[in-house]
Amino acid sequence: MRDRANRAFGYAVVASILLHALLLLALPNLRELAATPPPLTLVARLVEAVPKPAPAAPVEEAKPPPVQPRPVTPRPVARPEPVRRDPVPAPAPVPANPVVSEPAPPAPAAPITPAAPGPVARIEARPPIAEPAGPDPGVMDRYRLQLLTAAARFKRYPRSAIDNNWEGEVVVRMTIGADGRIAALGIKTSSGHEMLDRQALEMFRIAKPFVLLPPELAGKEFELELRAIYSLKDQRPG
Repeated sequence: MRDRANRAFGYAVVASILLHALLLLALPNLRELAATPPPLTLVARLVEAVPKPAPAAPVEEAKPPPVQPRPVTPRPVARPEPVRRDPVPAPAPVPANPVVSEPAPPAPAAPITPAAPGPVARIEARPPIAEPAGPDPGVMDRYRLQLLTAAARFKRYPRSAIDNNWEGEVVVRMTIGADGRIAALGIKTSSGHEMLDRQALEMFRIAKPFVLLPPELAGKEFELELRAIYSLKDQRPG
């Protein structure tokens, strides 16, 4: 029992010592807490927003009043004094034979200096352009003879011309084109009888296709004069 009481007493002493030690250790902290002022409390209040005043209108600067021009006082105009005119003297009498003065000779005119000649355009003479040579006369004569020979086969003496004793000589002009065809056919010299002229034209028109064009005349245009003689000696009524 005594041991238990001693132990309990020992425990109590130890606990008392520890408590006092804790108090001693905590005493400085308690002093600091006492010295520290209490924390401030923030209080927030809601306040209605005050509307901003509208911007004031710009104040126009006062313009100075317009300066009125000062009235101009008209100055009195001095009136001109009347001019006194002296009496005009009477004209002197003109002598019976007035002396006429000769006019002075005109001043000699300044000599006219001829202007310098301007540039003269030079015209160079160009050599004449050589024209293409015409068909060979010899070839044309042979072709004409061939046409006359072929036309003789188609020559007809109209019966009406025989009955009326019509005779004559017709010269026909035939133009051969570059394509080798008859380009123109007409009467150069008439026989005096239209019937004989028409028969001559028809005769050479029919004979032309039966005569070949020489190569020397191909692609060339030329003219031929063909003669047809109608005489009653032929005695070939058509």
